[in-house]
Amino acid sequence: MTRRKRKDEGFTLVEMLVALAIFSLLSAGATSAMLTAVKSKEVLEEKVISIQDLQMARALMRADIDNMVLRPSRDAFGNPEQYLMSGGTDTLLSFTRGGRENPGGLEKRGGLQKVAYVFEEGNLIRRSYAVDNPAPQTPVRERILLFNLENVFVTFEDENNISVNQVLVTFNEPVLQANMMTLTITYPGGEELVQKFELKP
Repeated sequence: MTRRKRKDEGFTLVEMLVALAIFSLLSAGATSAMLTAVKSKEVLEEKVISIQDLQMARALMRADIDNMVLRPSRDAFGNPEQYLMSGGTDTLLSFTRGGRENPGGLEKRGGLQKVAYVFEEGNLIRRSYAVDNPAPQTPVRERILLFNLENVFVTFEDENNISVNQVLVTFNEPVLQANMMTLTITYPGGEELVQKFELKP
């Protein structure tokens, strides 16, 4: 009997099994790497959106504070409010601001309005009213600035670095008794972000 040359022989069963095992390992590694890359991309996109939302919230709050008006105001029932700027657990910040533009002038409106920042159901919300002394039926616009938060609170500091939760009104001659506001945001998991705003109306 003559022996056939090697080039005429096919693959053995063992060689096929080894090849399939190697291919399976490579496929599993490639799939794992792809899934990791997809998850990393999703996490990165979420972080980018979170940073953009935070920047927008900071810009809106900064614009409101820069246009703050030291002016006594009244509540929805016409009673004088005790605080020019108030902080706390529900209404974080509430005050009167000016500088509101009236593009086109189609509808007459004043330049003052009441704004408030509240923390409700894990959301930081900005509320704005059409007038500076809103009544119960006054329309309110709400905008969710940040969501899925553990806690948000505001404190004020005077020139002696004494921290308080509210700034009193001087009705005869309003004087802002604080020069710094601290906004503390707590995310799920306990991570905190502290943002300071200079108060200089």
